[in-house]
Amino acid sequence: MTPTDTSLAPPSTRAAGFGPPAGGGAAPPPGGYGAPPPGGYGAPPPGGYGAPPPGGYGAPPPGGYGGPPGSGGAPPGGPLMPGAGGDINTTLPLVLSVLSLFCCGLGTVLGIIGVVLSVQASNAKNRGDLESARGKAKMAVILASVGIALGLLGGVVSALAG
Repeated sequence: MTPTDTSLAPPSTRAAGFGPPAGGGAAPPPGGYGAPPPGGYGAPPPGGYGAPPPGGYGAPPPGGYGGPPGSGGAPPGGPLMPGAGGDINTTLPLVLSVLSLFCCGLGTVLGIIGVVLSVQASNAKNRGDLESARGKAKMAVILASVGIALGLLGGVVSALAG
Protein backbone atom coordinates (compact mmCIF):
# COMPACT_ATOMS: atom_id res chain seq x y z
CA MET A 1 0.00 0.00 0.00
CA THR A 2 1.39 3.40 -0.93
CA PRO A 3 1.03 6.49 1.31
CA THR A 4 -1.57 8.06 -1.00
CA ASP A 5 -3.51 4.88 -1.73
CA THR A 6 -6.57 4.94 0.51
CA SER A 7 -8.62 2.38 -1.35
CA LEU A 8 -7.91 -0.06 1.48
CA ALA A 9 -8.95 2.43 4.16
CA PRO A 10 -12.01 1.52 6.22
CA PRO A 11 -15.33 2.76 4.80
CA SER A 12 -15.91 5.00 7.84
CA THR A 13 -12.89 7.14 6.96
CA ARG A 14 -13.86 7.35 3.32
CA ALA A 15 -17.35 8.47 4.26
CA ALA A 16 -15.89 11.17 6.50
CA GLY A 17 -14.13 12.77 3.56
CA PHE A 18 -10.72 11.11 3.81
CA GLY A 19 -9.29 9.64 0.63
CA PRO A 20 -10.91 9.40 -2.78
CA PRO A 21 -14.68 9.15 -3.13
CA ALA A 22 -16.20 5.73 -2.52
CA GLY A 23 -16.89 5.32 -6.23
CA GLY A 24 -13.22 4.60 -6.72
CA GLY A 25 -12.01 7.38 -8.99
CA ALA A 26 -14.76 9.86 -9.61
CA ALA A 27 -13.70 13.36 -10.52
CA PRO A 28 -13.64 16.02 -7.81
CA PRO A 29 -16.57 18.42 -7.68
CA PRO A 30 -16.49 21.47 -9.99
CA GLY A 31 -14.18 24.13 -8.60
CA GLY A 32 -12.28 21.53 -6.58
CA TYR A 33 -12.35 20.82 -2.88
CA GLY A 34 -12.16 23.83 -0.56
CA ALA A 35 -12.67 26.50 -3.17
CA PRO A 36 -14.09 29.77 -1.84
CA PRO A 37 -17.79 30.29 -2.34
CA PRO A 38 -18.99 32.40 -5.23
CA GLY A 39 -18.51 36.05 -4.29
CA GLY A 40 -15.69 35.25 -1.87
CA TYR A 41 -15.51 35.42 1.90
CA GLY A 42 -16.17 38.50 4.01
CA ALA A 43 -18.16 40.57 1.57
CA PRO A 44 -20.25 43.19 3.37
CA PRO A 45 -23.98 42.61 3.42
CA PRO A 46 -26.06 44.38 0.79
CA GLY A 47 -26.48 47.99 1.89
CA GLY A 48 -23.39 47.94 4.14
CA TYR A 49 -23.17 47.73 7.90
CA GLY A 50 -24.84 51.05 8.68
CA ALA A 51 -23.66 54.47 9.70
CA PRO A 52 -21.94 55.30 13.01
CA PRO A 53 -24.19 56.56 15.80
CA PRO A 54 -24.88 60.30 16.01
CA GLY A 55 -21.92 61.99 17.67
CA GLY A 56 -19.58 59.20 16.65
CA TYR A 57 -18.11 56.43 18.77
CA GLY A 58 -16.74 57.15 22.23
CA ALA A 59 -18.64 60.38 22.85
CA PRO A 60 -20.11 60.84 26.35
CA PRO A 61 -23.84 60.29 26.65
CA PRO A 62 -26.09 63.33 26.45
CA GLY A 63 -26.01 65.09 29.81
CA GLY A 64 -22.61 63.63 30.75
CA TYR A 65 -21.80 60.87 33.22
CA GLY A 66 -22.60 62.59 36.53
CA GLY A 67 -25.80 62.63 38.54
CA PRO A 68 -28.54 65.21 38.25
CA PRO A 69 -27.51 68.86 38.39
CA GLY A 70 -26.70 70.00 41.92
CA SER A 71 -25.88 66.54 43.20
CA GLY A 72 -22.14 66.97 42.80
CA GLY A 73 -21.91 63.58 41.13
CA ALA A 74 -21.81 61.70 44.46
CA PRO A 75 -23.52 58.31 44.56
CA PRO A 76 -26.77 57.95 46.51
CA GLY A 77 -26.16 57.49 50.22
CA GLY A 78 -23.11 59.73 50.35
CA PRO A 79 -19.46 59.17 49.59
CA LEU A 80 -17.96 55.73 50.06
CA MET A 81 -14.57 56.79 51.40
CA PRO A 82 -12.91 55.37 54.50
CA GLY A 83 -13.73 57.55 57.46
CA ALA A 84 -16.50 59.42 55.68
CA GLY A 85 -19.03 56.58 55.41
CA GLY A 86 -16.91 53.52 55.99
CA ASP A 87 -17.83 50.14 57.31
CA ILE A 88 -19.48 49.61 60.68
CA ASN A 89 -18.16 46.85 62.90
CA THR A 90 -21.12 44.93 64.30
CA THR A 91 -19.06 41.94 65.45
CA LEU A 92 -17.40 43.62 68.44
CA PRO A 93 -20.69 44.72 70.03
CA LEU A 94 -22.08 41.22 69.62
CA VAL A 95 -19.03 39.56 71.17
CA LEU A 96 -18.97 41.98 74.11
CA SER A 97 -22.70 41.49 74.64
CA VAL A 98 -22.37 37.72 74.71
CA LEU A 99 -19.51 38.00 77.20
CA SER A 100 -21.68 40.28 79.33
CA LEU A 101 -24.37 37.56 79.42
CA PHE A 102 -22.10 35.43 81.60
CA CYS A 103 -21.90 38.11 84.27
CA CYS A 104 -24.41 37.82 87.09
CA GLY A 105 -27.21 40.26 87.91
CA LEU A 106 -27.36 43.50 85.98
CA GLY A 107 -24.57 42.36 83.61
CA THR A 108 -26.84 39.64 82.19
CA VAL A 109 -29.68 42.09 81.56
CA LEU A 110 -27.32 44.57 79.88
CA GLY A 111 -25.85 41.70 77.83
CA ILE A 112 -29.29 40.72 76.53
CA ILE A 113 -30.02 44.33 75.56
CA GLY A 114 -26.58 44.52 73.92
CA VAL A 115 -27.23 41.39 71.83
CA VAL A 116 -30.56 42.81 70.64
CA LEU A 117 -28.94 46.13 69.72
CA SER A 118 -26.07 44.34 67.92
CA VAL A 119 -28.50 42.35 65.78
CA GLN A 120 -30.48 45.52 65.01
CA ALA A 121 -27.25 47.30 64.04
CA SER A 122 -26.29 44.45 61.72
CA ASN A 123 -29.72 44.52 60.06
CA ALA A 124 -29.58 48.31 59.67
CA LYS A 125 -26.12 48.00 58.10
CA ASN A 126 -27.41 45.42 55.61
CA ARG A 127 -30.29 47.75 54.69
CA GLY A 128 -27.83 50.59 54.09
CA ASP A 129 -28.98 52.71 57.06
CA LEU A 130 -25.46 53.45 58.26
CA GLU A 131 -26.30 56.17 60.78
CA SER A 132 -28.81 54.00 62.63
CA ALA A 133 -26.41 51.03 62.52
CA ARG A 134 -23.58 53.15 63.89
CA GLY A 135 -25.74 54.43 66.78
CA LYS A 136 -27.05 50.99 67.73
CA ALA A 137 -23.59 49.41 67.57
CA LYS A 138 -22.18 52.19 69.77
CA MET A 139 -24.95 51.74 72.34
CA ALA A 140 -24.45 47.95 72.33
CA VAL A 141 -20.73 48.39 73.05
CA ILE A 142 -21.45 50.79 75.91
CA LEU A 143 -24.09 48.54 77.50
CA ALA A 144 -21.95 45.42 77.11
CA SER A 145 -18.90 47.17 78.58
CA VAL A 146 -20.91 48.41 81.58
CA GLY A 147 -22.36 44.91 82.03
CA ILE A 148 -18.92 43.30 81.97
CA ALA A 149 -17.54 45.91 84.38
CA LEU A 150 -20.45 45.40 86.79
CA GLY A 151 -20.03 41.62 86.56
CA LEU A 152 -16.32 41.87 87.33
CA LEU A 153 -16.98 44.31 90.18
CA GLY A 154 -19.61 41.94 91.61
CA GLY A 155 -17.16 39.05 91.36
CA VAL A 156 -14.45 41.00 93.20
CA VAL A 157 -16.88 42.11 95.92
CA SER A 158 -18.17 38.58 96.44
CA ALA A 159 -14.59 37.22 96.56
CA LEU A 160 -13.60 39.78 99.19
CA ALA A 161 -16.75 39.22 101.24
CA GLY A 162 -16.47 35.45 101.20
